[in-house]
Amino acid sequence: MTKSNRAPQPKIQELSSPHAWLVVLTSALFFFYVFMQMNLFNSINSELVKDFQFNAKQLSSLFAFYSYGNVIFLFPAGILLDRFSVRKLLLFMFTISIVATYIFSTVSTLWIMNVSRLAIGIAGSFTLLSAVKLASRWFEPRHMAVVIGTVVTMAMFGGTIAQTPLTLLTQHFGWRHAMQFVVALGVILIIVQLIIVRDEPKGLEKLDIEEHKQLEKLGFWHSLGITITNMQNWLSGIYIGLVNLPLFIFGGIWGVPFLTQIHHLTKVQATAVTSMLFVGMMLGSPLAGLISDRMGLRKLPMIIGAILSILVMLFVMFAPTLPFVAEMFLYFTLGLVISSQVIGYPVIAESNPHTITATATSLASVLTMSGGMLVQLFGWLLELSGNAFINNVIGYSLADFTRANYLMLVGLIVALIASFLIKETYCKQMVQKD
Repeated sequence: MTKSNRAPQPKIQELSSPHAWLVVLTSALFFFYVFMQMNLFNSINSELVKDFQFNAKQLSSLFAFYSYGNVIFLFPAGILLDRFSVRKLLLFMFTISIVATYIFSTVSTLWIMNVSRLAIGIAGSFTLLSAVKLASRWFEPRHMAVVIGTVVTMAMFGGTIAQTPLTLLTQHFGWRHAMQFVVALGVILIIVQLIIVRDEPKGLEKLDIEEHKQLEKLGFWHSLGITITNMQNWLSGIYIGLVNLPLFIFGGIWGVPFLTQIHHLTKVQATAVTSMLFVGMMLGSPLAGLISDRMGLRKLPMIIGAILSILVMLFVMFAPTLPFVAEMFLYFTLGLVISSQVIGYPVIAESNPHTITATATSLASVLTMSGGMLVQLFGWLLELSGNAFINNVIGYSLADFTRANYLMLVGLIVALIASFLIKETYCKQMVQKD
């Protein structure tokens, strides 16, 4: 038996409120920015190899330091966002991300580059959590899937910018100057957030105070216990993280080497293909949320999404070399079907007390970013047969990539199992009785 502990909310929070959309999507600009940071290695990895002679393990490690920072700080981020001003934390962490990006663009020492990526990862731990927290204040539960899907679309647009546009910038100006363009963009976006983002609608300040009183009454350890012992959080986090693996691996770092070395595309063509992953998710994320909301179901769309993801991944792994346009369509389809992962977030929001939304989401996000850390395992699998530098570019065989690609396939199968174990919420705020 379940009950909701959320007080009735004013009409200003309805989906039709343009102001609500403006606030939440402006907060998601940080998610857009950090997701661009997370996926830019497809555009600059060959330049890093030329400048520093990095091998696959070093490149994957540099990429993974973002995930380390993210995983380390996601849980504290959720706790802080439930207890302090979302707006202030958002602006502070955005500033850290911009400064760390500038440092990354100027140094030549691997450990400093790693620390910069770590700092960006720590700041990035607040991106999705802050947007979900604000969405829970500005929208009613029945709209959460489509709102979060749209927030994820913002992030996917950042991932798209990190592909061909950043590649062209890098080719014309060098990777360091391209990164400094990213810094300038960050400064513009944080000014927009400073002007627009607010913690809650006018008139809901009392509700915010009441939520903090409920948190104090629950106590830190009890709220932590509620989060950790809720199996919905674990299963949703596993699902999101493993369905996201193709995006982390192909969209983030290894898609371009795979397409250039195995499918013989140019680098610009390859980044155009990997960008279709993000375009697919840009369209698929709000669509998956809308379908789930309209069906009034979460579990079934997640199961269908996992099955379709497995089928498309098999085609990516074993299809012969395709024409350029066909490759773009294939990766667009992969992005479209893995968009089902966004439904995991409303499952978490609906399965926990409203007062600990960010804390509960942070646990799932830890599992999600732990999936991102598997990128380093992907690099290790590539290296099993050794590697060769050809004109300062790391070269791998089809057998190397096939072996490593099985990591994504196995991950999707585990995600499918997790989706069968998730309990249906029927798109309602459900709180387990003690």
